[in-house]
Amino acid sequence: MHCFEKPSKLTWLENPATPFEPGLRTPATHGRLAGIVKPVKIGNVQLPNNLVLAPMAGVTDGSFRLLCSRLGVGFTVSELASAKAITFKSRQTIDMVRFQAQARPYAVQLFGADPETMAKAAAFIDELQICDIIDINMGCPVAKVVKTGAGSALMKNPPLAAEIIKRVAAAVKVPVTAKFRIGWTENTINVKEFTKTVIDAGAKAITIHARTRQAGYTGTARWQHLEGIKDICGDIPFFANGDISEPQHLEELYRRTGCDGFMIGRGCVGKPWLFAELLGCTDYSSDAVRFRIFRHHLVDMLMEHGPSAVPLFRVHLFGYLKNHPHSAKLRHALCTERNPNKVIDAGRDFFAVTGQTTSAPLSPPV
Repeated sequence: MHCFEKPSKLTWLENPATPFEPGLRTPATHGRLAGIVKPVKIGNVQLPNNLVLAPMAGVTDGSFRLLCSRLGVGFTVSELASAKAITFKSRQTIDMVRFQAQARPYAVQLFGADPETMAKAAAFIDELQICDIIDINMGCPVAKVVKTGAGSALMKNPPLAAEIIKRVAAAVKVPVTAKFRIGWTENTINVKEFTKTVIDAGAKAITIHARTRQAGYTGTARWQHLEGIKDICGDIPFFANGDISEPQHLEELYRRTGCDGFMIGRGCVGKPWLFAELLGCTDYSSDAVRFRIFRHHLVDMLMEHGPSAVPLFRVHLFGYLKNHPHSAKLRHALCTERNPNKVIDAGRDFFAVTGQTTSAPLSPPV
């Protein structure tokens, strides 16, 4: 099935300055995921589809959010931002969540453990009118976050989590949502009780990562703990998160949980065309087109970050190249590379090695 535009007309792949076309995110009306991938509404914010790009520190910068939006994702979320830093008017933090070419709808995700600071930061962001939703991080497992009582540490303190949501919701005009885990440890799984707490406090949507803080990002997501969550949520949208990288994952999660949407993180790193595939689009299946996406991604990051773009691109680069027959050797060779032309050459070689296409190589744009 072809969707959106024909590849020959995908001008954005050659010109990162091409305006974003919001009509590219319409779900397929037939196929295996019809009725599973669909529009959804969070408060008064309409999402064109229920595929969400997860917030990932050092990964989901403006360039990657825009790329995934061009490839069909219905909603993106910023990297987690410190509420305290925003109240101090940190230029670095504010610039991290503010992106000139940002596709909408878009959420800024805040973390913190002080209700007043969270409310002030949310109000400041709301006044900038750079996002449609404020998301509260209650799931980050990183030590420097949880030691302050923020992130997944809030799952140990439901009353504080509720107070933060209430204060933030009262301070802003946009909907407030929350992202959390199934619990702090394997012995303290409290996801159902916590879900009720945040919804009663006023969250307009929730996303649950099906791991505990103790598990971090290891092991397998425990989807069984997401069963029954929708019954608690009622009309409030519930997004499932954790180990989603293929169409059958959406089918199984929907069958088991009845979730309203799907947040995808590591599954799309090095594979941003996953969102197009989940929308039923095959226009991005050739290696020739995927190399153009790879190149576009790096060029867009150069426009956003300047010379620091190449080292920042490495997490994506290694994702793109992870199935290369000589991936270990390539990682070693490219781990300190700062020349964007050499990175593009590596991408060209990779897609030529693994692909079936005989199309001519594209000239490096940098």
